[in-house]
Order: sequence, then structure tokens, then C-alpha cells
Amino acid sequence: MKNLFVAFLLICIGFSLHAQKANPSDYIGDSKLYYGVSYYPEAYFLEGVEEDIRQMKKFHINVVRMAEFSWALMEPREGEYDFQWLHDIVEKLHNNGIDVILGTPTATPPVWMAEKYPEIFIVDEDGTRRGHGARRNCSYTNPAYREFSQKIVLRMAKEFGDKSGVIGWQTDNEFNLIHDYSKFTKVRWHDWLKEKYNNIDNLNRLWHTNLWSQRYQKFEQIPMPRSNIWHHTSLRVDWERFSSDMIVDYQKIHIEAIRTHSSLPITHDGMPGQSKDYPKLFKNLDYMAVNAYHSFQAYPRVQTNYDRVRGYGKGMHWLFETAPNNSGGGPKGQTWFIHQPEGAMRAALWMSYALGGQGAMFWLWKQQPAGQEMPHGAFMSAWGKPAANSEDLKQLGEELSKYSDLLMNAPVEKPRMAIFYSHISDMGLHIEEWSNGIDYYSDWTEKFYTPVSDLFLHRDVIHENVDIDNYGLLIAPLMPVVTRELSDRLEKWVKAGGTLVFGPMTGYRNEYWAAHTDKALGGLGDWTGININSRIPVDTYNSDFDKTPMVIPLVSLSDNENGKCHFWSEAVSPENVNVLAKYKNGMHDGQAAIVERKVGKGTIVFMGTYPGNKIYSEIIAKYAKQQKIKPMGQGDGNIVVVPRGLDNKDNMKIVVSLNNEKSILGLEDGPYEDIMTGRKFINDSIRLKPYDVMLLKKMNIGSGD
Repeated sequence: MKNLFVAFLLICIGFSLHAQKANPSDYIGDSKLYYGVSYYPEAYFLEGVEEDIRQMKKFHINVVRMAEFSWALMEPREGEYDFQWLHDIVEKLHNNGIDVILGTPTATPPVWMAEKYPEIFIVDEDGTRRGHGARRNCSYTNPAYREFSQKIVLRMAKEFGDKSGVIGWQTDNEFNLIHDYSKFTKVRWHDWLKEKYNNIDNLNRLWHTNLWSQRYQKFEQIPMPRSNIWHHTSLRVDWERFSSDMIVDYQKIHIEAIRTHSSLPITHDGMPGQSKDYPKLFKNLDYMAVNAYHSFQAYPRVQTNYDRVRGYGKGMHWLFETAPNNSGGGPKGQTWFIHQPEGAMRAALWMSYALGGQGAMFWLWKQQPAGQEMPHGAFMSAWGKPAANSEDLKQLGEELSKYSDLLMNAPVEKPRMAIFYSHISDMGLHIEEWSNGIDYYSDWTEKFYTPVSDLFLHRDVIHENVDIDNYGLLIAPLMPVVTRELSDRLEKWVKAGGTLVFGPMTGYRNEYWAAHTDKALGGLGDWTGININSRIPVDTYNSDFDKTPMVIPLVSLSDNENGKCHFWSEAVSPENVNVLAKYKNGMHDGQAAIVERKVGKGTIVFMGTYPGNKIYSEIIAKYAKQQKIKPMGQGDGNIVVVPRGLDNKDNMKIVVSLNNEKSILGLEDGPYEDIMTGRKFINDSIRLKPYDVMLLKKMNIGSGD
């Protein structure tokens, strides 16, 4: 009877969803969840494709990503193209219900190009030119490389632009920020500076180049910065921005070439911790994709990436690469990122789908028979046997196939709060840490994102250019540069009733990575009314006696909760503010550390330091409540809870435990039934097994377990 009831429930859900089809602009391919692999049949001389397909179907694989490293097969000699082998494979896959996402093959040019046009390769800062034999070794500014890239992408798009079974495109592979010192890059560098600063006197004024006699007479004198010279900070930050812009400019070749012959959606496989300008890189792409390699210990950190790609507002995202069991390779042929505990890998993938993913693809289908990445894990061994966790991989495929319609028509509920993640800030903080040892990606996640997640507050992660009008609470930490455009939008938004929690380390640099000379926060201080008396670093030096960080004690005036400062300490002027926390002892003894101020109909909360997770969590919980943002639950940390809407109603939650131990989740708005198992939960306490996954549907009737 229990199984019959679950079947009846699923049928009812299916009828309720029938009238609400997923918006085609929110997904690619068919309206379904995709589950797949990266596929490189060329590594096995195009043999065994039929057997590969037969095995793929056992795992419920319905998509592959391929061809991004196959330039040598597509253009074996200059100007001679051969795509028949790829046509044949795409057709075989399509005939068996497996769709294809094609990658442009420009990360690995063929050897004939290396021999005839050696100038395509990156020149390192010591003058050494790289050569053939690796990937991503080419200069994005080199005219010959750009021309050949355009030609191969045009030919690919013409061949496969409307090919049955092809559902999308990927540009290149994991664009990098390896700096190029070629003559072509030097010319582009100086042109970029001219466009940004207009004239050399303007640059000298903004960079204050009279210091150390750095004043320039013409743009051509400005060097490409090198690691053995202590270059000007503004120069180094601009060099990072320029290098990122050259990637965006190079990708434009791919986008324009594809769109000449194909209307299929385009993306790029981004990497989570990179500091290049992702808002620019993805601006003209159609959907979001990310590569996330991680061990089970890092699952909570990886969660941020899926909130982040969803926050771009480009529909359902994709996980383009992750390891099915372990990663491996590198110069020493090592292995890492191992999903060891039972059920861990399944939970890691369900986390992506729960947070709005349409598809996920493992790297890779079959282990490499030779080359640099032979130790990397896969579905199948090089000798054709399934991986040790093949049953887990098969179970995951079965579950995704079974619940595909349910998730496709139950989108992630729109959050009313968001946290800013700034790639531009990441660039700058790699160059000028100020708070020694700061790591933007890790510190942002552990200190500002994870506490919010552990409060079970549903949130987006957004970049600086995203529309903020529909949020009630915004958090903006570790953002040295707040552009004038963003500052103006935040002012309008706060005055209309929004709550902005910003700092620490936010707004203290201008757009040229120089100090504000009128007030500590520049224009941001004008409309927020936040004035800084002084600023000192903390957590910078270790005691010679006990090796513990020197910190400034902090006292919260709201509940007398003691805390310790991190990153730095800014003493806030107490005028026209409500002091929430103050410093105790040290140079800032008794001065304001965290303050609140009303601005228009809204509220500003400024954090002059990071007070520790407990006080930070209390602050966020307080202002979320003021904005009527309710927690989705309560209980142990590292549990993903995602509200999904059926018929535009919040009546389903996906729960994924990221813990390698049992945990407890409390939900107050039940009762719920787990669609996957039929278990009912009448009370507010749900016991989760390690790496448990649940699809909880609200119940109107029933009894608990």
C-alpha cells in the first residue's frame, strides 16, 4: 500500500505540473534534467563507440560534452578539414537518446600550427616562448592564433549549427590568466591603458606617480609588470584587469563565429576560485556553467558556486566538470579530490541540481590510456571495467531520470536576500592583502557565506552588475572597490527600504585601486553617513610566545556577547549612528566597531571588523527578520535546504546533508513526505543520515514515522 500511495502522489504531482511548463528560456536542450560525461573517443582512435554508448545507457547518461581538444583531427593540415568522424559519433549518440554539447577546440592547436606559426604561443616574463604539447599555451592577442581560431570555429558552427542531437556550445576550455609578454600583448596593453585613461597626465594624476619618480611621459613607457620588480599597485591591478579583458575579447571571436551559423546556446566552463572578470566573460553567453572539483570535506564551500551561477539570472545552470570518484594528473601524476564516504558523491551532485542545476557532467567517461591525466578517475577504467562506485553512479542516473519532470517544473524560489561576490576584489586582494594571508574565495565563503547558509536563510550570490531591486537584504563584505554606478544603485535601493550590511574591507579603494583622500570610504561614505576615524590591521602578526594571532577583543552592545576582530579594525565615528558593537582594549578601546544607521526608508549596517561567526550570524538573523525573511529551518550546519515552487507555491524542499555523520533538521511548516522514500514527517525534527538526500513535499494529511 505504501508504494501505491507514493505512486499515486507522484501521479497527482504530475497532473499539477502539467499546466505549468518550464520556461524554454530557462533551460537548454529538452525540458529535462541531464546527466552525462565528458567523452573523448579520439583517445581510443574512435574505436568502441557503440560499446561506450551501450554502457552509457546503463547509467542513464543522456548527454556528453566533447570535441574541445580535437583540433588536430578536425584540421589535420592547414586549411584541410575533416568533420565526418564527429558527425558519425554525434549521430550514433543521438540515435540512442544522448545529446551533445560541443566545445570549440582552441585550447590545443595541432602541431603543424606550432611548427609553422610558433609565434602563437605565450611568451613568459623571462622571454621564453612556450611550445606545443600542453593546453592553454597560446596567446589570446596573437593575430595568427586568433585567425585560426576564428576559422575552425566558423567551420565547426557551419557543420553542426543545426545538427540533430547537438544542444549547445562551450567556448574553449577553462580560460586562464597566464600572463603573456609578447610584442602583440604589449601593443594591446598600451592601447587598453590609452582607452581607459585618455591621456598620460590623467593616469599620472590618478596613480600619484610622482611617488618614487614613477611619472610617465607616454603610455608606451608603462611596463608589463614582472614578478621580480615591486611594481605600482594600480599598475598591477590594471594588468590583471587587462589580461582578463583579453580573454573576453578572444572569446568574442568564438561567440561571433558560432552565431554566424548557429542559434544554439553558448557557455564557457568557468572555474570557481579564479579572479578573472566573470561578469564580463559571461555577459554575452546564454547560460552558466562551472567546473567544480572537490573532496567531500569541501562540499560546504562548493555550495557557494551553485548559488553564484544561479545569481547571474541566466536560467538553470550546468556543472560541466567534476570527478566521479577522484581527480588526478599534474606534473607528478598525483590523485586528489576523492569522494570517499559512501553516498558522498551522490550528495555532491544532488546539491547542484537542488540549487537550480539542469545538467551535470563528470570528467570523464573512460580513463585516459596515456598522457598527462591517466590517474584521473572515470566511469570506466582504461581496460573497460566499471569504476568501484559504479552502482552509486547508476543510482544517481536513475533518480535524476525519475524526478526530472518534477524538478524541471519546480524552479528554485526567488530569494529575498543576496551576498555580493566580487571577482574584481579577488584580483586586487591577491596584490594588496593588507590583512596578511587573506584568501578571498576561502575567507568570503567561511566567514560570510557559510554562517548565512547555516542560518537556513535562502539567498542568492550576485555580482556587482546584477539587478538588486527585488532583494530586501544585501550583504557586501570584502569589496575594496565599490564603483560609482553600484554605489548609486545601492543608495536608491536603501532609501526605498532595503537593508545593506557592508564591510569589513568594503569601499576603501577607488576604481583605480588608490586610496580615497577626502574620506575613508569616498563617495560611499557620503550617502551612507559612515565616517571612519582610523584603521589598523589585526590578525597580522603572531606572538613570539604562544604563536596565537593578536586580536582586539570586541563587545557587542546588543547582548554583551564577546567576540574577536578579524581582518582589520576601523574605528567608526559615533555621530548619527546606533552603535551595535565596540572595541575593548588596544588602540581602538571603547570606539565603535559595528554601527547601524537609517537612510531614507532603509537601513545601513557597517562592520568595521569581522566579529566572529557567532556575532555575525546574530546580526544577519536580526536584519533578515526585520525584512520578514524567514529561515527555512533550524538545526545542524552544512545542510542544504532549497525551496522549490510547484505551481508557483513553496510546497517542496530539497534537502541535502553535506555531513559525514548523522544530523538533525527542524522544519516548522510540515508535515512533509519524502517523495523518494515515502517517509512522512509530522513533527518538526528530521533525522538525516550522512550525505542524505530528500525531496520533501508538503502534506495535507497522513501520519508520521
